[in-house]
Amino acid sequence: MGVGWFDRTWIRYSFTIGVVAAAFLLRLVLTKWVGPGLPMFVTFYPAVMLVAVVFGLWAGLLATAMVATISAYWVLPPEGFAIGLLPDLVGLCVFSGMGVSISVVAEFYRRTRQQAHERSLELAKANEALRDLSTRLLSAHEEERKKIAGEIHDALGACLAAIKFKVEDVLQQMEKTANAPAQSLSTLVPVIQEAVEECRRIQMDLRPSILDDLGLLAGLSWFCRRFQTTYSNIQIEREIEAGEGDVPTPLKIVVFRVTQEAMNNIAKHSKADLVRLRLRKVDGAIELILQDNGRGFNLEKVLNSESTRRGFGLRSMRERIELSGGSFAIESAEGKGTRIHASWPC
Repeated sequence: MGVGWFDRTWIRYSFTIGVVAAAFLLRLVLTKWVGPGLPMFVTFYPAVMLVAVVFGLWAGLLATAMVATISAYWVLPPEGFAIGLLPDLVGLCVFSGMGVSISVVAEFYRRTRQQAHERSLELAKANEALRDLSTRLLSAHEEERKKIAGEIHDALGACLAAIKFKVEDVLQQMEKTANAPAQSLSTLVPVIQEAVEECRRIQMDLRPSILDDLGLLAGLSWFCRRFQTTYSNIQIEREIEAGEGDVPTPLKIVVFRVTQEAMNNIAKHSKADLVRLRLRKVDGAIELILQDNGRGFNLEKVLNSESTRRGFGLRSMRERIELSGGSFAIESAEGKGTRIHASWPC
């Protein structure tokens, strides 16, 4: 518990005195209603417990001492210490012992609760720091991929393209002069062209430049076309109901990567022939939904597995979504397909 108004010493003990006084007044009122048969300390136990729980051991002991002292000189008559009123004296002693016990237990509870609260705050701060670090690492990872993709495109890709054009130019000149080596050189062109295409593919996998140049919607459209070229047996139905400006810039790469990972999982594991991709903005949130008609899977078994690629992919998607401030849900059952739902407030 933090330091506040109730943590001031004079406030604590003033409140303690007030609670004890209120307990005595309440006992007087109840005595008039119930009669003299009312147990002596019926209102005092709750008072001591309240003070001890709120203000700690010393406040509880003060309340116990006040009740015992005032009871001995006011509630009990002057002859209360005589043999005839021995039960009242015993009750006073029992109350004092119980009051001390209540104060000790309440102090233990109070400190335990305070320690638990402090630990929860520390844990929350540690989780926040870890989340921030993970977000930074994810951003750095994407920046590095972007840098490598740019270098492949600008350096290696340009070199390969220059070699290809140069070889083609030499071949044209040699063909004009009917030079025999032209035939052997011509076999290099397809190899170089393949290297250029592979370089372009690696660059696009690392960081699709279309995301930076044209935006998320164009990037998703390009990815779907490429996916269907590779997996012609899988049909994709797209429902894009969000505008480019509806998706915050830092979120675009997250949506693209989640779609990429989910579609790769579908192609490798689901045996589906239809995938519905939906991106929309609803109730102040961006929603991404991917649903297939494949064979589905045992969700608990896959998520608990450390060896399957699908389990790793699902955990990767969940981590990426949650680190970007979103929520992740997946529904699947054997023979009933899979539905992935991601949502981000915006």
